Amino acid sequence: MPADVFELDVPLGDWRFYIIQHLLMKTDGGGSRKIRMLSSKFTIKNGELLRKSPDDDLLLRCLGSEDAQLVMAEVHEGICGAHQAGIKMRWLIRRHGCYWPTILKDCIEYARGCAPCQLHGSIQRVPAFPMNPIVKPWPFQGWAMDIIGQISPPSSKQHRWILVATDYFTK
Repeated sequence: MPADVFELDVPLGDWRFYIIQHLLMKTDGGGSRKIRMLSSKFTIKNGELLRKSPDDDLLLRCLGSEDAQLVMAEVHEGICGAHQAGIKMRWLIRRHGCYWPTILKDCIEYARGCAPCQLHGSIQRVPAFPMNPIVKPWPFQGWAMDIIGQISPPSSKQHRWILVATDYFTK
């Protein structure tokens, strides 16, 4: 057995377990087809499991659940953390060279569970139902009137109220 097996000792429930086992066995026929296909995206260097990034040929360090929680906490609310949303957190974590399979889902859940973000974050202003504009075929078909007032100080002609008429065609 190689010496780096002890460094790569992960618990049975960890997502990295079967990938590491397959990569260390070095047999072509062993393991299920799913594990063989999945492990082709990974490699082991210097006692660490790394994932080959398909986009930019980087090697991303594979993290377990405890390390992933620590990384998310540091990126979201650490020294340089800016309480970013989940998608931005994922981008930052991948930019720093870390990976785990549920990174996007975990980052979104972490950001949603952050109490300061929920208290001080911007409120989403989405209409309750889709708006349907009322189109008027020609000018002066639809009108609206409103009164603005009481104005203080009054105008030079002592007017205290303003009557506003709006044509829906030209609005």
